[in-house]
Amino acid sequence: MFTKDKLAVLRKASEIETVRKEGRSFSNRYVVLVTKKRAAAVPGYALIASRTVGGAVERNRCKRRMRSRVAMFAAGIVDDYDFVLIARKDLLTAEADTLDKAFKQLFMKAGLIHDHD
Repeated sequence: MFTKDKLAVLRKASEIETVRKEGRSFSNRYVVLVTKKRAAAVPGYALIASRTVGGAVERNRCKRRMRSRVAMFAAGIVDDYDFVLIARKDLLTAEADTLDKAFKQLFMKAGLIHDHD
């Protein structure tokens, strides 16, 4: 069951590929964010860390770092978008507070969250 604190995970390769091909792309030095409007009310997301980021340990670390930022902003994410986050190599070495600011700016730029501060 969907709760506002937790987003659905896109598990099918076809769903992820649709978002990547038909969605809008936004990026910074840490990640690429691809968003696509969806018909259903439950937003979904996927995390991608390719071999260009590094070995299995580095890829898993990137996914953990991205997952924690998504969880941080999950309550404020609008309901009608699916999104895919693709890790870049700089994600591994960035400071946590720098990543928090970068993810917030990227999500705001993409229209996934609104600034209420």
